[in-house]
Amino acid sequence: MVRPLVRVACIAVAALLVLGAASAQAFNPQPDPPGFGMFGIMPFQRAHLHISLPVMKTRGGIPPPCRVEASFVNDKGETVMTETHTIWPGQTGNLIFTPARVPAPEITAAVTEGNSAADQRMQLRAVVMALDSTLPPGPCHDLLATVQVDNQQGGAPTLTLSPRDPASGLPTGKRSLTHLFGALAIGFEHTARLNAVNTGDVVCHLDWTFVDETGVRTGGTAMIQPGQAVHADFAHTDPTRGVALIRAEATTSGCPADATIGTLEGFDSNVGHSHSIVGAQLIVPPVQ
Repeated sequence: MVRPLVRVACIAVAALLVLGAASAQAFNPQPDPPGFGMFGIMPFQRAHLHISLPVMKTRGGIPPPCRVEASFVNDKGETVMTETHTIWPGQTGNLIFTPARVPAPEITAAVTEGNSAADQRMQLRAVVMALDSTLPPGPCHDLLATVQVDNQQGGAPTLTLSPRDPASGLPTGKRSLTHLFGALAIGFEHTARLNAVNTGDVVCHLDWTFVDETGVRTGGTAMIQPGQAVHADFAHTDPTRGVALIRAEATTSGCPADATIGTLEGFDSNVGHSHSIVGAQLIVPPVQ
């Protein structure tokens, strides 16, 4: 039996997605505004936050633009980069974060001889805050956003991250819910990382489990403070095993159903860069 290296770390995320009085609309394909989970980049990579505004039909001429505050927040809750963008209908704005362009003592300290690639990774979260109304027919209604990561040479990105799915139809009270993640294929010296962010204002209890292709389960528990995140790692350390298919289950309790954003992230343990991210596919009551 493979003995995976499993680590859990608590990381603070101070910047929350602020919606105010607006609520997700039934036909909005994303939360309002879009909400992202955590992802990691290496010092040689860049993170792109793309924000688009579809053309809305209005009476009396050209629809007004939407003003947004776009940010990247690190795992200590620090805003490492923020900009205000004016997005016109039919257009897309772009925020680009390069670790080298912003003073980041944690990266400088990590990039030293003998430190592993995993130690050099910087966990980030994209935050989109609408500065104008998101209620229809407000100018920021139906904002769309994606995050992409590249290796600074241009060309095709190495990773694309979409926002969480809307929590439409789910109960909003404090109850237990199980978030199910599809399997990631990881090879020797790759790691599967489960991230869970609590965007609510109460403490959440998290039970997490990694399940491999044979059904072997490895798990643990953690408490997620308001505005904070936790992550757990499953590291593939057996060179004789071949490809492992790792999925994850995460049950949260004590927090609103739509307050937790989870991602299952795969990254190269040596090079450090992420190659895939899977969002929660189902959110259902746990089996009693």
